Amino acid sequence: PGLIAVFIYALPPIVRLTNLGIRLVDKEVLEASESFGASYSQKLFGVQIPLALPNIFAGVNQTIMMALAMVVIASMIGVKGLGVPVLRAVSNQYLALGMLNGLAIVALAIIFDRISQSFGKRMQKHLESAHGV
Repeated sequence: PGLIAVFIYALPPIVRLTNLGIRLVDKEVLEASESFGASYSQKLFGVQIPLALPNIFAGVNQTIMMALAMVVIASMIGVKGLGVPVLRAVSNQYLALGMLNGLAIVALAIIFDRISQSFGKRMQKHLESAHGV
């Protein structure tokens, strides 16, 4: 139940930001791809998705952050995981232990944030060099 809750909670940002990124591609670029005879799938995978990568990776980043936040909330319904030590410390009023456990989750979030940002930048550089975008 915890994994399902985390998935449902974290899915909307990636869907919304991917949709937004694809819709924000310049109409002139789409017209140019149509004038060169690109099919719908060629436009989507060759033009729209590469140009929408910054928004897509912002969605991935937000999804990771929201999932980590939901892990703590999921511990309230009995899910074992990273949130249990935080919940246990807060419920027993151990402020220092709760802060330490919370900071560990924040550190994990920062690490995941940096990894996803570096992966996104590497992917964007690869696409720029491969497609000349």
